[in-house]
Amino acid sequence: MVDWGIYSLAELREHATTSYRQAHGSRPDVLLIEINGEHAVLKDFSHSDRGFSHLIGPLLVFRETRSLARLEGLGGIPRLIRRVNRYAFLTDAIEGTPASQLRNCDCPQSFFDSLHDLLDSMHARGVTHCDLRSSGNTLIDKQQRPWLVDFVASIHQGSRWNLPARWIFKQFVQVDHSAVLKLKKRLSPGLLTQEELAILNDDRGLIERLARKMGRGTRKLTRQLFTSKSQSRK
Repeated sequence: MVDWGIYSLAELREHATTSYRQAHGSRPDVLLIEINGEHAVLKDFSHSDRGFSHLIGPLLVFRETRSLARLEGLGGIPRLIRRVNRYAFLTDAIEGTPASQLRNCDCPQSFFDSLHDLLDSMHARGVTHCDLRSSGNTLIDKQQRPWLVDFVASIHQGSRWNLPARWIFKQFVQVDHSAVLKLKKRLSPGLLTQEELAILNDDRGLIERLARKMGRGTRKLTRQLFTSKSQSRK
């Protein structure tokens, strides 16, 4: 069994076999690491644009690892192996296909039921994903079970006295479940019930629209402030 804790960031990068995403601008490297036949995924901001890497990268690493730690032991969530340093962390590798790569896959109803159950368990621990509308953050394994990745945008439930934060959390709980219905519409539209169609056709998703606009605006501002001009245009 590999002791992942003994390897430095440089040593882990030397064992990369696949690049899922190459660092540029505000984006990190996402690498598959293989050591002695065992696999892990390394998310590393150290090769992102220099300003972003040093100022924003550590905050994103903290946010995501905090959520993964809170969700430890929950099936369907990759295990956080370790935070390598302030720029990078390591998780279990999941053998699955991103939902973004699938078209009309006729996923069974059991897959979507499992995904809703996973969200319920995740929300019960006080974490919302907030970026499931990006279908690449949902993986489907060979047993057609769902896995969720990329918790950088996740939000935690506020304390009991923080009523505004708790209200916002509840809205993002709905956003997470709404994203599952949108995924179901794309992958297995024949399984949608009349109630689910009504939810999808409901134009009251104010929080979701605001979140999308805020997310785009924040990313744009961050790139302009902390990445080079050539990268911020991408």
